[in-house]
Amino acid sequence: AYAAFSGGRFSDSIQEFRSIMYGIPFLVVKKAEEREVKELLNICKEYVIGLMLEMKRKETKDPVRALELAVYFSHCKLQPSHLVLVLNIAMKAAYKQNNFITAASLAQRLLGMPESNLEANRSKRTVATKVLKKSEQSGRNEHQIDYDSSKHFNVGAFSMKPIYQAEKSVKCPFCGTHCLPEKENETCPVCGIAQLGVETLGLVVSS
Repeated sequence: AYAAFSGGRFSDSIQEFRSIMYGIPFLVVKKAEEREVKELLNICKEYVIGLMLEMKRKETKDPVRALELAVYFSHCKLQPSHLVLVLNIAMKAAYKQNNFITAASLAQRLLGMPESNLEANRSKRTVATKVLKKSEQSGRNEHQIDYDSSKHFNVGAFSMKPIYQAEKSVKCPFCGTHCLPEKENETCPVCGIAQLGVETLGLVVSS
């Protein structure tokens, strides 16, 4: 799944992450491994949501909406090497649209990652340093986007918009995906296993 992600084969990567999710309910593990299984499920969820955002970004013809989707992707919990790539794409998109405040925020996040110091990421670090300097000099956003970097949010899997902590949402009892309340009882678009908003025990790991 990671190899497909790194290779840009996003449809394949989604299928592989979902295959892992489908297999999780059939695992029989020791109690000590319960946390690892739940963490694996969360990793799969984060990657599937992120890849859905990326595929939607590539489809859209609206550059401002594409910027939003790129920025949301940068808030998915990814492996550090993958997050550097995603932050780089979002940062460049923000800078290109003259959203300098957003670009500066993304550049700071990229530069703050230890992985940005790796030789393989030298060019990204150089670009991020330049973007940060120029963006701080401009200090404005040309376009209003639905994004507040100071607030925690979950990405609504149907709307592909932020759902902030103060806003109501329904969750998938299996993978934990958030959606707007209007999607209650619909099948989760991320795992495809459970109904949104249904109260269950969720994933129970047994030995």
